[in-house]
Amino acid sequence: MIEVLALASSVSTIAGAISSAVQAGKDMSSVMPMFGKLAGLEAEIQAAEKGRHKGPLGRLTSSEEEGFAIAQAKMKHKEAMDNLRSMCMLYGPPGMWNMVVQEQAAARKRQQEALEAAAAARDKLFWGISVFIGVLVFVIGLVGMFVGVDFLVNG
Repeated sequence: MIEVLALASSVSTIAGAISSAVQAGKDMSSVMPMFGKLAGLEAEIQAAEKGRHKGPLGRLTSSEEEGFAIAQAKMKHKEAMDNLRSMCMLYGPPGMWNMVVQEQAAARKRQQEALEAAAAARDKLFWGISVFIGVLVFVIGLVGMFVGVDFLVNG
């Protein structure tokens, strides 16, 4: 489950760590997993924006606070990406930003597919339980009706 209120601070924290690592001249292999985490956060922001971060009943109770948190996370992510682009171009090796963009697109796609699959499984489970409870209530009502009619007719 995505914690919407913590997305913006997570983006800032990871972006700060990446920026420090790039400025310090760390190797690409140590920086790329952090870019993957940042891409995963972007996928979570997009899922939260679509409302797929909640179950079917939770979607009915969206708050303004969540909407503002999602907007704040989007702004922080855009700001972080702009800052990281300039850091990578200034301090990183040649071609670093192009590689980052390609790897982030792949990581974002994987994360988004995983989030969508989890949301679909959650929705399928919810609807399955709902149908089961509905059928159970129907059967109990039907049995109750037959018992009541039998009691009225036969005494």
